[in-house]
Amino acid sequence: MDLSGKHVVVVGLAQTGICVANFCRARGARVTVSDGKPAAQLSSQVAQLHDCELDLGGHTESIFTGADLVVMSPGVPDLAATRAAREAGVEVIAEIELAYRFFHPGATLIAITGTNGKSTTTALTGSLCEASGRPTFCGGNLGNHPLIEAVDHEANCEGGLIVAEVAGFMLETCNSFRPKIAACLNITPDHLDRYGTFEVYASMKTRIFAWLQESDHAIANACDARTIEGASASPATVHLFDSTADASPVLGASIDREENKLLITIDNNVEHYPIGDLPIIGNHNMENAMAAYLCARLAGVEPGQIRKGARAFTPQKHRMELVGENDDIQYFDDSKGTNVAAVAASLNGFPRKLVLIAGGVDKGGSYDDMFAVLAKVASGMVLIGEAAPIIRSAAEEAGASYPIVDASDMEDAVHKAAALAKAGQAVVLSPACASYDMYKNFGERGMAFRAALEELVASKS
Repeated sequence: MDLSGKHVVVVGLAQTGICVANFCRARGARVTVSDGKPAAQLSSQVAQLHDCELDLGGHTESIFTGADLVVMSPGVPDLAATRAAREAGVEVIAEIELAYRFFHPGATLIAITGTNGKSTTTALTGSLCEASGRPTFCGGNLGNHPLIEAVDHEANCEGGLIVAEVAGFMLETCNSFRPKIAACLNITPDHLDRYGTFEVYASMKTRIFAWLQESDHAIANACDARTIEGASASPATVHLFDSTADASPVLGASIDREENKLLITIDNNVEHYPIGDLPIIGNHNMENAMAAYLCARLAGVEPGQIRKGARAFTPQKHRMELVGENDDIQYFDDSKGTNVAAVAASLNGFPRKLVLIAGGVDKGGSYDDMFAVLAKVASGMVLIGEAAPIIRSAAEEAGASYPIVDASDMEDAVHKAAALAKAGQAVVLSPACASYDMYKNFGERGMAFRAALEELVASKS
């Protein structure tokens, strides 16, 4: 794709927008960056741009309609200006679509999406691929490495491995994005404020399979009909992972719980991988691991390299991360558990009884799935934030028999959870809610949990 002399409008001046703008400028494009925030709020971002024009404090329609290309940053919704651009015949694409157009045909692009678990699965897949010794890039909607950075990475070569987390809103404005290996982990209600209906939201997730060809691979969750439907609609070979099956599917992955191993089937050969290699716990993480192992094996990573990469993997922050132990009670930070489905998945099959710290900003919908799992594993619950009375009411309707107490802040919550937990149990922060009643984001909430734990330990020393 030749950008030289083209006028490119980049929408959104966060990290990805900055990277895209500088990328296009370096390739000879005239670049205008458009953001709804005023210039006074974007001074640090503007300082990182290289010779770009600015359209701040709004989106000037004539700039969009006069462009040769419009590139959307992740999370930016469709705008009146982007609709006008399309009507004027201007192509509007996602950042991941732009990156894809610059990828070497000999590189293997692995793309992973889903409502829950995609960050862990992407990071684990990256670790498995790195263990192969082949040049590997791992990023996308994960951490601080937008997919556009992969273009100039050493992995963008013959035999290179590019692993990308992609979100539904990134797939909205793609029209040719074709991974060689695509995985959709699960689809549960989320972001309905943006999409309106669950059906529309699900259709955005399954767009990850939209441009696959016969030589490609589609990975889907055997327990999620929507992921199977999306994968099966493509001409690619479909591989299923199943945490409930007693034996490995013909193509895919399952768990041998008696032997404590993951079973991966490739070319009708069943491979056995000890679960003990993995530093992550819970049934949901076993599903994440199955998907990651399939991605890596289909990309040509050898079994011994898979095991090496699994043992080297460091779980991401705030995703069921063991952050401390005191008085034989383990403390887990799962602050990224911001919806009910995520919490239910992470606690299903949890190896210890636990006290759950939950609450924040309620997202609407039912808590039934969470309480169904808690009936098996909970020894108590501590509630924080605006959603506390809503969750308490849901607990009463579910017939919860364990103690439920309110806390004024995170420090109070950790102290009360520690008092409820017994030796050999766990305290888990997995809120099932957004964070912004008390914190800027889930990361800040997780750090508050860790700080409260440190204070608790210090108070007992």
